Amino acid sequence: MNKQPEVTERTRQKFVDAYWSLAREKPVGKIAVSELTRRAGYNRSTFYEYFVDADDLLAYAEEKLLEQLKLTILQAVSKNNSMQTMFQIIFAALNEKIYLLLGPNGDSTFLARVQSEMLPFVEAYFPIAKDTPHFDYLICYANSAMFGLLQHWNENGKDLSTGEMSAMMQSLVLCGLASRFPQPPAVSPELPGSEANTP
Repeated sequence: MNKQPEVTERTRQKFVDAYWSLAREKPVGKIAVSELTRRAGYNRSTFYEYFVDADDLLAYAEEKLLEQLKLTILQAVSKNNSMQTMFQIIFAALNEKIYLLLGPNGDSTFLARVQSEMLPFVEAYFPIAKDTPHFDYLICYANSAMFGLLQHWNENGKDLSTGEMSAMMQSLVLCGLASRFPQPPAVSPELPGSEANTP
């Protein structure tokens, strides 16, 4: 009886491992229970002892990833690391499975959940007071920019070192694109169709 919880967890984890294995081969929304049982080495009745369906298994697997990410972020924030060190800690926590879910064959709802877990980090290191007008927009911009950069970095095979990536992200999030210009433009460029009417 004492071993039963261990056996239960081991069986559940085999289904989770099977899911991640299949998710590397096809969109997560198209993974079937029959594929999961074959890959895990169990029958369908065993699968249904643990999960309602494939979506239920995905929800469980995602929750485990988010729990670990949240723990990593909270531990890093509590140690008062520099922003660049924090970025590198976050990069390490965003493993292959998270990038897989954030990609085109992943779960379209997962990005919002990851961004929600990242908010404590963004707010803790954002050098703007919370009573600043439109603070929520500024946080939304920073959070979205960070994940856009991280996804692009991953798709490029992480061709920049974590140090280069963290320095670029810090510069862009805090200072915007102007920080990368050789010389900041004196005036904002006109958008197409925005030319002033002339008499």
